[in-house]
Parts: sequence; C-alpha cells; structure tokens
Amino acid sequence: MVSVDSSAPQRMKERMILRIYWWVLSFLFPYKWQLLTVLACSMVISGIELAIPKFIEHLIDQIMSVGHFSNFGETLAVMAGLLIIMFGISALRMLVQRHMQEKAASDLQFRIIQQLRTLGYSYFEKHAVGESLSLVNTELNAVQNIYRSAFPSMVNELIFAALSFGFMFSIHAGLSLLIIPFFGLYYVMGPYFEKKAANAQAEWGENRIRYNRKIYESVSAISELRANGAQPWDYRQFMDKRQAMDDGMVRTFWYSFLRGSVRRFCNNLGAIAIFIVGFYLIKDGAISIGAFTAFMLYYFNSIFKLTVVVTLITEQRLQMVQAKRIYDFMHLEPEVKEKENARAIGHVEGKIDFDRVSFHYGDGSHAIIHDFSLSVQSGEKVALVGLSGGGKSTLTKLIGRFYDPKQGEIRLDNVPLADMKLSDLRNSMGFVFQDTFLFGSTIEENIRFGNPDASDEEVIAAAKAAYADEFIQQLPMGYATVVGERGVKLSGGQKQRISIARMFVKNPSIVVLDEATSALDNISELEVKKALDALLQGRTTIAVAHRLSTIANYDRIVVVHEGKAAEVGSYNELLALGGIFYQMVHGNDSTAILPEVM
Repeated sequence: MVSVDSSAPQRMKERMILRIYWWVLSFLFPYKWQLLTVLACSMVISGIELAIPKFIEHLIDQIMSVGHFSNFGETLAVMAGLLIIMFGISALRMLVQRHMQEKAASDLQFRIIQQLRTLGYSYFEKHAVGESLSLVNTELNAVQNIYRSAFPSMVNELIFAALSFGFMFSIHAGLSLLIIPFFGLYYVMGPYFEKKAANAQAEWGENRIRYNRKIYESVSAISELRANGAQPWDYRQFMDKRQAMDDGMVRTFWYSFLRGSVRRFCNNLGAIAIFIVGFYLIKDGAISIGAFTAFMLYYFNSIFKLTVVVTLITEQRLQMVQAKRIYDFMHLEPEVKEKENARAIGHVEGKIDFDRVSFHYGDGSHAIIHDFSLSVQSGEKVALVGLSGGGKSTLTKLIGRFYDPKQGEIRLDNVPLADMKLSDLRNSMGFVFQDTFLFGSTIEENIRFGNPDASDEEVIAAAKAAYADEFIQQLPMGYATVVGERGVKLSGGQKQRISIARMFVKNPSIVVLDEATSALDNISELEVKKALDALLQGRTTIAVAHRLSTIANYDRIVVVHEGKAAEVGSYNELLALGGIFYQMVHGNDSTAILPEVM
C-alpha cells in the first residue's frame, strides 16, 4: 500500500510563500550598499542599546552596593556619549533606509504599470478594471509596506534579540535555558491562530476586490442607474459587498487578537518562572542583584523584540496573500510578444495582406475569423460591414497586432506583422474608435497625445484640418480648456474631431476606423465626416461601418459574414450582386438606403 504524505501540500505552500517573499525582497538587492549600511548601523545601535543593562548592572554591583559613588559621574558620561553616538547613527540609518525603501517601492510600481501595458487587450477583456485598480492600490501598498516597515524592523529586532540572548547566556546559562520552553509553548499554540488569521485575510482580500469592482461599476454606470431608477438595487448590492468585506476584516482582527493573547500569556508565564528561580539564585549567591536586574532587562527587551518579529512575520505572511496576486500578475505572459530580432521599419507605404487568417478567443470552441484573405493596396479605402459578432472589430485588432492570428499571416508592405517592432508598427497606424477616450486635461494636451513632440503650431494646424479649431476657439480657455474626465464637457461630435486631430498630428500611413460615427446624430456625423474625408486622403483606410451611408464612396466594401470575406466589391457592384450587402441596405431604415453611387 502506497502511503500519502499529507504534509506535502503544506510544504509546497510554504515553499511558494518563501519564493514570493524572496521575489518581493529582490527589489532591494540593486541597492546592496544601502542595505549593508543599514545592517551595519542596526548592529551598532543594538550594541549600544544592549550596553545599557550592563551599565545598570555595574551601577548596582560596583557603585551602589560598595559605595563607590565617585564613579557615578564617569559612568553617566560614558552612557550619555554612547546615546549621542546612537542618535547620529540612527539618523543615518533612517535616511539611507528611507531612500532604499522608496526606490524599491518605486521600482515595483513601475514594473506593475509596465506589465499592465505589456499584457494588452487580452488581459483587460478577461479582468475587471476594479481588479487592476486593486493591484496598483491595495495590493501594491501592502507589498510596499514590507519595504517601508516590516522587513527593516524585523531585521533590526532580530539583530537585537540575537545579541541580547548572547548577553543573557553570558550572565547565567541555566536561567537562559529556562526561557526556551515558554517561548516554544507559544510556537505550539500560535500556528493554529496564525492559520485562521491567514485564511480570514485571504477572504478579506477577495471581498475587498469585489467591493472595489462594485464601486467602479456604480460610478461608471451612474447615468444608467438614475435613468432607470435602479439606485435601490445598486445600493443593496453595494451594501452586500461592503458587509462581506467588513465581516472578513472583523474575523481577521479577531484571530489576530487571539494570537496576541496567547503570546502574552506565554511571555508572562516565562517571566514569573524566571523571578521564582532568580529569587533562589540570589539567595544562594549564585547571581548578583545587578546581574539579575540586567538579565531581566535583557529578557523583557528580547521578548518584546521577538514578539515584534513574530508579529511582523505573521503580518508579512498575511501580506503574502496580496503579494501573491502581484507575483502571479507579474508572471503572466502576454499573448502578443515582440521577437528578439524584430525588424525596425521606417516609412510605411500601407499595403496590407490577410493570408488565410483564422482567429478565435479562449478555448477555440468558436472561430471568430475563419480562413480570411484580403489584399488592401496602399492608399486604398476599404470598409468592413456585416452583422454584429461577425468579426469586423476583431480584424482591426489583428491589424494593430493586439492579438495574433491562430492560423495564417498578416503582412504590412510584404513584411509579416509578427516580425516587426511593435512600437514601429503602431506608430505607423492611427485608430479612431466609436467611444473616444479623452484625458481629463486640456484640449491641447489631448491633441498632442497623437505626437508628444508636436509644436503648438502643429497642434493648431491639426485641429483646423479636423474642423475642430472653430469650436475650440469659442471655448472660454481655447486650447487650454480642461475637458473633464473622459471629455465630459464636450459633445460626441466634438470629442471625435479631437480624436481625428490626434491622427493629423500623428500623421500615420494607415488609419483604422471602428464605427467612428455610429454613436453620433446626423448633424454631428456630417461634421465628423468632413474631418474624416480630409484625414483619409492618401492614406490606407480600414473602416468598420454600421451606417452604410458613410462608406458609399469607399474603393471597396468587404462583407464579413461568419468570419469570412463573403462579398467584396464597390458599393454599386455589391448592390448589383443582390446578396448579403443588398439585403443589409434594403433591410435597414430609410436613412441607410442610398442611391447608386456614380
């Protein structure tokens, strides 16, 4: 019969915790000289602190007991000198330690932000925004606390406790050995409450993520909630998430309190035992009153320090739950990777080839794009139309290499996209989406987003080309007007023209439009269409269109049906076929039915 080691999963869990802890601490390693300086200062400070009980021993046994009061001033002067030295070294340690901690914390924060940018579309489509916000706020703060407080304090206290036990053994070895059973008793009882606290902390962390997600959803959907009178429903959900988070917090602190109570009981029991044994040692002359006083000071100081160490270890174990989320996140592999020998590309002509491209999301149970082939010439305007879910927007994501095809290949100027530098590829393209995102800064900064190095003259020229300068000049602060969060102070058409101005200042060879006018009213659509017509001159254009009226003059229209190029031709040619496109035009509302284009 094969025996099963039930402790194996626990050992694996412990190894994982140590691996994550080592990974967290690795952000301190680049600052090894600062780390060594802090350790050296801690040892000197601990040595001076440990000298104080020896001075007290000397004061009792060598001055007070024998009446050598003339030596008191000399002893006091030495103690004062050591304290002044300790103050200076403590200041040095604090400055060096703070610099090291903040640099390490900043490095980790930068790496997280960098990873968020690297993971791209696939990560954000699978994970809620609240989860990402929790990573860069709650989880990051917990891990940074290890740098700023927990780890440095733990090292300082361990150094003091180790040196303190050495002094205790030098005073009386037998009395020192008496401490061990009581401290061991705590380690027998402590892990039970520690495990309970860790489980409660993990549950608390999960509930906090759900709570943050709910806050984000409630704020984002405030208009819909008000319009539909759904605030009571939203409030109930909000309070349920809040209550679950609060319950987890209470359980965590309750088990932490029980753990601390057990620790204090064991420590105080040890102190009583030392007093009893010490009484008889003093009575028998085996130890002096001064030495016993010094021993007790070392005991209480070392137990206090070790209690802090145990508390910090426990807190850091709890923080490892949050650190593991960051660790797992940082070890996610992006679906789209740049090759080590990726080619730098300069000027792009704009010829795009889809060669038998297939793509699916997730497990591949449903293919979004299947055996899709299309060649787009440089400067050609091509529109993608079709029913919702047919794969039109997915094709634009493949062009920008937000995803890679599962089969087939996409080429730009006869070079596979997978062989190009991602930065060069995306610099050659400009995207205008249906929902334009504007940053909560000025109009000028939002336009310059397309090219951070653009001059003021280039920004204004881009706005004029996008037919945006006129309404910008009418705003109170002109180009210095702050547009508010997501451009809330501007209309939909105005935001789209700002987005088009970005493209003018970026000056890409390829423009991708993803239903850029579908959310606009007719007047706004006409204004944006004028700006788009100016932008698209001489540029390769791929447009996903819902309103067929906007693509009547395109060079070619591709009907994307069930992931394939079902029909390809000009507006008139596709109408003449009498196929899917014909049904789309004549099955739509009257505004979509256009006369044949000459």
